[in-house]
Amino acid sequence: MKAYKDIPIFPLKSIILPGGQFPLRIFERRYLDMTRDCLKNNNGFIIALTKRDSDYISSVYDYASYVEIVDWSQLDGGLLGITVEGKQIVKLSNCNLDECNLLKGDAEEVEYGVDYLVPQKYQILSKFYKKIYPEIKAYIFHIKPKYNDANWLGFRLIECLPIELNDKADLISMQEPLDRLERILHIVKRIYPDELNILN
Repeated sequence: MKAYKDIPIFPLKSIILPGGQFPLRIFERRYLDMTRDCLKNNNGFIIALTKRDSDYISSVYDYASYVEIVDWSQLDGGLLGITVEGKQIVKLSNCNLDECNLLKGDAEEVEYGVDYLVPQKYQILSKFYKKIYPEIKAYIFHIKPKYNDANWLGFRLIECLPIELNDKADLISMQEPLDRLERILHIVKRIYPDELNILN
C-alpha cells in the first residue's frame, strides 16, 4: 500500500472518488500555490470532506480521496480552472495547518474489496445512476463508465447523492463494495421512492 507524507489536503463539502472527475475553480492563494506545485512536480493532492459546524480548514473526515490533476486552464481574474480525477481512497492522520495556512497530513491508501460485479439486487442502482447522469455531468462526471462494477457504482452514487457529509464519510470508509451498495440502496429508496418505482 502506498503512503504519502505531508501531502496537501483540500477540504470541501463535496468529494470525488476513484474513477470520477470534476472541475474546480481555484482562487485562494494557498490553493493556487498548492495547485501550481502539483502541476510543476506532477503530484496529486487529497480532497477531504470537511466536518460540519467546525473549522472547515482544519477539521476533516479521516477517509478521503487522493486525486490528480488531469486538465487545467488559466481563467479571468487570476483564477485557475482544474479538472481532478479520483485515484485512491486514503486514510488521513497527523493533519495540521502549515505556515501558509494550508492543511497537510499523512495519508495511507485503503484497500477495498475487489471489483465485484453488481448483483441483480443492486442493478436498479445502475439504472438510477444512468437516469440522473445527464443532469449532473456538467459538474461531476466520468470518462470510462463501469456500470457493472460494484465499487465504481458505489463511488459514483456517493459523489452525487444529497446526503449529510458524515453519511458520505461513513460510506467512503466501508471497504466491502456490496455492503456499501446495500446502504446506498436504503438511502436511494428513502429519498427517491417514486423514481425507483418507475425504473423497476
